[in-house]
Amino acid sequence: MAVPPEITIANLAGQFIPDKALSDDADGFLSLQGVPWLLRKAIGLANPKLTIAQSTNEKGVAVIDLSVVGIGGRTVTEQRILDWEPVPSTNPLYGKTITRSRLYTTPLPKEPNQNDENYAYLNAQISRDGSPSSWIEDEDGQHLHCVITNEEAGWTIDQVWGFEEINGERYHTRRSVLVKGDAVERGRIVYNYVP
Repeated sequence: MAVPPEITIANLAGQFIPDKALSDDADGFLSLQGVPWLLRKAIGLANPKLTIAQSTNEKGVAVIDLSVVGIGGRTVTEQRILDWEPVPSTNPLYGKTITRSRLYTTPLPKEPNQNDENYAYLNAQISRDGSPSSWIEDEDGQHLHCVITNEEAGWTIDQVWGFEEINGERYHTRRSVLVKGDAVERGRIVYNYVP
């Protein structure tokens, strides 16, 4: 189901389920992250439910709490503190990571290590196949940017959250670029809203 227009990045909350038909295949991502083949296949068959809640911490910084119910009903929680400070965590699938998160107004500030194609992809200027695309801009024009690094495994994910129009409907999407050495994977997850 499409996301109602009143839900924006500034007040993103609710339940979402990935739309597998509209999302890119995540197997290449998971493989590059070192996830074993059998587990990748199980993830591909799963239908995880994502619950998002927003709050403000004691420092007045916006915080997004994520809860994902996935394979076998197992729940994994994550937190995005939107101050661009590094936050260490451990994820049962991805291991030890450091995440930096922030809100920004389009366009995404370009990092020194981003090539033009990855930058265009994260800004929703192109799709995975190189065809044109674009964000649906809310009145505040905000997007969420996360950089997730696993130093032990040697990979970094640049991820941008926003909204896109697909087949005439408004969806919450997340565009990601995963870099590990010279290998690069790009992918988009499209989420159905669960009222």
